[in-house]
Amino acid sequence: MYRSPLPALPLVAVACIAAAPAAVAQPGSGAAYLGRWNYDFPDHSTMLDYATENIPGAPDAPQIGDIIFTSSATGRVTGRTDVGCTWEFAPTADGLTLDPPNQTCHNPTFGYTYTTTAWTVRVHGDKETESITAVSHHQDTDYTFTLQHGARTRVPEDDPDSAEAFEGSWHDPQQPGNVTLTRNYGNRLLARTDDGCTWTLVARGDTAKLDPPVQTCTAGDSAVTLTFWTIADSGDHQFSTMVGTDANGGPIRINSELTRQ
Repeated sequence: MYRSPLPALPLVAVACIAAAPAAVAQPGSGAAYLGRWNYDFPDHSTMLDYATENIPGAPDAPQIGDIIFTSSATGRVTGRTDVGCTWEFAPTADGLTLDPPNQTCHNPTFGYTYTTTAWTVRVHGDKETESITAVSHHQDTDYTFTLQHGARTRVPEDDPDSAEAFEGSWHDPQQPGNVTLTRNYGNRLLARTDDGCTWTLVARGDTAKLDPPVQTCTAGDSAVTLTFWTIADSGDHQFSTMVGTDANGGPIRINSELTRQ
């Protein structure tokens, strides 16, 4: 969040907040929203969790990852996304709304700035729906980002049953390389890539994230560093976003759509 269309790059080195009990919280109160919420697995046929941008020729962008909602002393709600941006919301009679509108964040993960102009959130138990409009700012021009049909599910911090679904060997037909995911312990995963590197992730619900968030694999005099890796899983398909630095010091920024082998 926000996941924008990125050019395909060679596959390099892949590819404690308790959830508040929704049963006792009403949508008009901030308590109904507290906790960690994953995007549901994107479905292009319905545009569920797919965003559009007015970039010529750009594909629609599947949205993956999570947001953590916490409450403030003033009764407002703060949302922090997994890419490092923080947003302020006001509870309304039937949901949350970005307040004030037109909040700006420099995305530390992807290295660009965007302004969210509107963001509304609704919950029903552990299910959430949302819509977002934003503008991303680039050197050449600005681009409009629209997510009309967003949906999330609240997930627990400790979710050991979620790791099993990620296990297996995965491949992106459009890019070289494979990644093998195996369960380590609890909800933790080991990811082994064709270059011999091993990375650790933590799974909650349908989403696994690099944990700890900065990891380096060293081989001889070279090193590969990952600063972000999020995987969304549906059983036989995965979406993956990876960011870091390759052995030559160049940027790693890879969006992958993986299938189980």
